[in-house]
Amino acid sequence: MRTDTLPLGAPAAEPDPALAAPSGLVRLRDARRAAAPARATRRTWKEPPVFFFDPARQAELAAARPPAPPFPAPFAAAARRGPAAAWDGLAGRVRGLWPALAASAEVRRVARAVPGLRDAAHALAADHPAARDVADLLSIVDEEVVLALDPAAGTGFRLEVTGVADVNQLHVLLADALPGRRPSAAVVAACRDRGVFDGEPPVAEARFQLFAASALRPDATLPTGLSGSGQWLWGHRPAASVPRVGGERVVLLGEPAFAATWEVERRFPDVAADARIVAALTPAEVAGWLSERTGRPVAVPETPVLAPAWAA
Repeated sequence: MRTDTLPLGAPAAEPDPALAAPSGLVRLRDARRAAAPARATRRTWKEPPVFFFDPARQAELAAARPPAPPFPAPFAAAARRGPAAAWDGLAGRVRGLWPALAASAEVRRVARAVPGLRDAAHALAADHPAARDVADLLSIVDEEVVLALDPAAGTGFRLEVTGVADVNQLHVLLADALPGRRPSAAVVAACRDRGVFDGEPPVAEARFQLFAASALRPDATLPTGLSGSGQWLWGHRPAASVPRVGGERVVLLGEPAFAATWEVERRFPDVAADARIVAALTPAEVAGWLSERTGRPVAVPETPVLAPAWAA
């Protein structure tokens, strides 16, 4: 019997990042909780070394401050104890998990499901850069359905959106996915692809005005000019600030109030982003949505609008 042709065993499969992530994420959560007592001391400056008048504050300060090392400086790190050590170790823990968090929406989904991790990150975000990065990363719009609807044209699309950090990034990806004129390839790549881009950042141009659903007027129209600025979805705002209506985020599209441009700067250039159409609404569905929002019937246009004004 020949054995030289028998398989020697399949190569070891790469571990699924989402399955491998929970233990590290739990350790990260616990490290953040351990660092929390150091927060008050680290936030203040020019505070006195002792608080004889406040025993509780003095105890908090003593617990947060690392003890003076009794041996040479190269070994000082090993002498640290308590919240201060946990505080200083957060950046390293985040660096260890960051590649998986940035590369995989599934890993981010697991991180959001770890009890207490998001709360711990947000609790330290104002004071610790690594905590702020994790809090912001876990707040991006990931694997969500966004409804983009133009009341004037009677058109609407549902898009699956992933990896989007702010409204400017969402604007570009919507403009690339929806019918009509698209942004330049450089602008789209800067908003969608992974990697840090060299040279001057590309300049994006507003293709439409993004409104919150609350901007819809009783006659199912949107404000024009600067009159609706209170309901604009401002580009610097997080994409997660786009309000939900009926469980899905909704952006209303109108003509730009002015020729706005901005330099494309990604909050997380190592996180791939995308927006793809998953469904196109019929004119009747758009009219029904508008009727439900305004509380009055909205007629279905007899002659469909082939393309909204902003698409040209």
